[in-house]
Amino acid sequence: MGSGYNAAHHERRGRMKWSLNTYKTAQDWELDYLIEMAKKTGYHGIEFLMDYNQRHGLEWDTPRERWDEVKRKMEEAGLEFASLTSCQVFHHPTEEERRKSVERVKRVIDMAHFFGCKHVRVLGDRFTSENRDEVIRNVGSCLRELGEYAEEYGITVSIEMHGSFTDPDPALEVISIADRPNVGLVFNCVWPNVTIETVDEFHDRIMPYVTMVHAHRVEDPATFEFYRRMFAKLKERGFDGYISNESAYTGPDPEKVLAMYVALYRALSGE
Repeated sequence: MGSGYNAAHHERRGRMKWSLNTYKTAQDWELDYLIEMAKKTGYHGIEFLMDYNQRHGLEWDTPRERWDEVKRKMEEAGLEFASLTSCQVFHHPTEEERRKSVERVKRVIDMAHFFGCKHVRVLGDRFTSENRDEVIRNVGSCLRELGEYAEEYGITVSIEMHGSFTDPDPALEVISIADRPNVGLVFNCVWPNVTIETVDEFHDRIMPYVTMVHAHRVEDPATFEFYRRMFAKLKERGFDGYISNESAYTGPDPEKVLAMYVALYRALSGE
């Protein structure tokens, strides 16, 4: 990695925390109900997904007067803003479109600073074999600018290992190009071409840069051992960021299921 990246910045010593990502499960919940459910089912914070017009009402262009109400309600509930999770992407071929995305994320960073939120997630997101190198350079450059902007506020900006960046090679390339101590990775709990024999090596490659984890169906037998090994590696590193529930459950008993995932996280982390 470049000289600007300080892996120790992400090797924080402490205990993992749990957040509820509003993807699918909570996308139609009004803010008050979202807060109530997150608190009663044992989450430390909420990860607010943006750019999908979810009912919680936080978007990159949410009026400033709305910020106070959201902050007050979260503080009264004793919940943290785990992440403001932007779905802006930087794979656009034109500088104009990339600039638009960067400026929108800068406003999200301003919002995060107001909320006392220390994490903003962005996406890369897609490339082809023909434009791979160009897209990676552009994404890395955008992340560098956002990292510089966020550093003043003590905020980390992380690209999710999603889309074409699910593969650790391009994901780590953009981290190297960005070359900032506060730019990292959100691991999306997808293990491409990974086996039980190679999963520990896979985790070793990405873990120095992981700032947050998006967990899905942890209970699935097909990937349960991968999750178990991941939690062990996070614990070994002293990770104290968020494990965010992105299970996308939409069944009839969300309270029971959300609480079950917290119990799983606690068991896997040895809490």
